[in-house]
Amino acid sequence: MHFWSGSTVKPEEISDIPSYNRANGLMWAIYAACMVITGILSLFSIKVGVILLVILCFPGIVVLIIVYNRIYNKYKSTSVAYKTYNSTSNPSKAAVITIISISAIILVALGALFIYGEKDPEISILDDCIQIKSMYGLNIDFSEITDISLIEKSMSEIGIGTRTNGFDGLGEALKGIFKSDTYGEALLFVQSKSSPTIKIERIGRKKVYISFRNSESTEQLYRELTANIRSKPRGNS
Repeated sequence: MHFWSGSTVKPEEISDIPSYNRANGLMWAIYAACMVITGILSLFSIKVGVILLVILCFPGIVVLIIVYNRIYNKYKSTSVAYKTYNSTSNPSKAAVITIISISAIILVALGALFIYGEKDPEISILDDCIQIKSMYGLNIDFSEITDISLIEKSMSEIGIGTRTNGFDGLGEALKGIFKSDTYGEALLFVQSKSSPTIKIERIGRKKVYISFRNSESTEQLYRELTANIRSKPRGNS
């Protein structure tokens, strides 16, 4: 079968079916192995993972088509002279449109994911909690907060550590759970190069670090948080 168009390869078209099948199996095994490696690498660096995924999804499909056509031409039988209904040398127009459409959808989805991930978190101070709207966002009850402080350093200077379950995009945004020898395991909603950084300590829960691209916005949020926390019941460490 021509995988990009769905047309069937007839047995009489192939001179050595076992070798043809092995060659196709090897092609797909290599492609699958590349996907698995990409998934493993993304656990350590989402930037590397996404770059490799884009390469596999876009030029990778073109490479698969080229390699398959080489396999087909290598094992094509020359003893049977006939015309197949569908062209075997070139993908059909419908197949090309399908590939382009799927690729465009994937690209748009990845773009939307990164735009959302790179945005500063939306912080709201409610009656009983601090609401963080963002990727990996949460609500922090005032009753579990033991301290809020402003650190005159960026997260990079504090020590980012290793991402365990979070977003580490192509820009400076860090969202989710990170682990470091400096602060242990914490929730980050930061721009890694921006300072200062707000640190929220909680009873029996992970610390939360927040910073915006604009340092004045971070300082303003800190003032609002400290003004509100004074009038709220707080936890004891």
